[in-house]
Amino acid sequence: MSGPKTSNYKLTPAQRRALIKQHEAERRKGEARAHITHLTEKIGGLAKLPAEYDEHSALLAERSGGDSGYSEKKQELQRLVEAELKALAEARNSKSPDVMEKAVKSAKAALERLTKLHAELDGTAAGNLIRLKSDITGSISGADFSSIKTPAQRRMEELRKGILARLAELSGLELSEALRQDIAAAERQLAEISDEGYMQNFRAMTVIPLEKECRSYSALRESIGGRYDELLARYHALCEEKGTAPQGVPFAPGADGRLSALVSELEAEILHEKEQSYISASVDEVMEDMGYRLVGGRSVVKKSGRRFRSELYSFSEGTVVNVTYSDSGSITMELGGADTADRLPDAEETGRLTEDMRSFCGKFREFERRLAEKGVTAEHISLLPPEAEYAQVINISDYDMTADISADRRAEYSGETVKEMSSDE
Repeated sequence: MSGPKTSNYKLTPAQRRALIKQHEAERRKGEARAHITHLTEKIGGLAKLPAEYDEHSALLAERSGGDSGYSEKKQELQRLVEAELKALAEARNSKSPDVMEKAVKSAKAALERLTKLHAELDGTAAGNLIRLKSDITGSISGADFSSIKTPAQRRMEELRKGILARLAELSGLELSEALRQDIAAAERQLAEISDEGYMQNFRAMTVIPLEKECRSYSALRESIGGRYDELLARYHALCEEKGTAPQGVPFAPGADGRLSALVSELEAEILHEKEQSYISASVDEVMEDMGYRLVGGRSVVKKSGRRFRSELYSFSEGTVVNVTYSDSGSITMELGGADTADRLPDAEETGRLTEDMRSFCGKFREFERRLAEKGVTAEHISLLPPEAEYAQVINISDYDMTADISADRRAEYSGETVKEMSSDE
């Protein structure tokens, strides 16, 4: 080999397109899995209702013979949720991105329907509580005043109905789980109010601000919700592929822009890593095809933070080729004698190493020709000549050796006695 050679190796446009196309199916499956995880959580959560809903329903049915259809609606909700969760679980195990994406589309439509059914149950439960309290109050007083109401009672009833209708309308919007819980809490609190003035205050201090928050959230969902969901799924899929923990990006104004920036950054990093991985694998294949056996490697992090990865290939009697990959994408190839100590070559070694460098010049051209056949081209940075000043000895003790370089071959080359080195050293 001639003196050290440093080049930037890049994929040809055609090979880069092929690499991206090859990764496309996995990318789609990763995004679909992220959607499925999110939808499974959202849909599964809809089957969870407060325990007091059942208690009030059972007590009301016992006292009046009915619970306004609450039990039937709940059974229907749970049946539909179970069916959707089963379909999502099956889709998650599919190997086809088309099947997974179809399941995601179906689940999104189901989520909308189930959310409305869940909101209906909240409203029915709130109405049941109000009916139950009225029935209990009448029983305690020993008289039925259901048909005899004072003007104040009628105003209270109309006010309560109006607030319940307002809360029911909010439940039909696309909201966060936290806002849905706030609505349910407001419905339960409403059932406890028996004073007209307190109810007026409750509407002004709780219901109206909650309505503003719900409508603001719903408007934002309508504006950027779809884009946010798609970007969030892609972001989580990319984080999973890269093996990093995703940052929390709550749904809020500007969240889609933040996600877009994170996605672009990750996509660029992953594509770069895939390109470098393909180039590294191609180098390995070509070196092996040309008869150079991989015998060791190491990774180094400099004080500056720059990372380097080196691989050693056997070349001839007691010599190795060191291939170093930098985090910037450049690759340096250099030949040296193999030893287990840091030292300079003597005069005799220098002569032999210089001859070896010369003999590899033509082989290096063949190396790059074969790389080009795999869609990898070189942009040369430095091609130093086969001069004695570039002769060196490489301390293989600094490497994790994956194959043995026999001691007698190194001793024969260097003229020195060196210790036997196993593949575990």
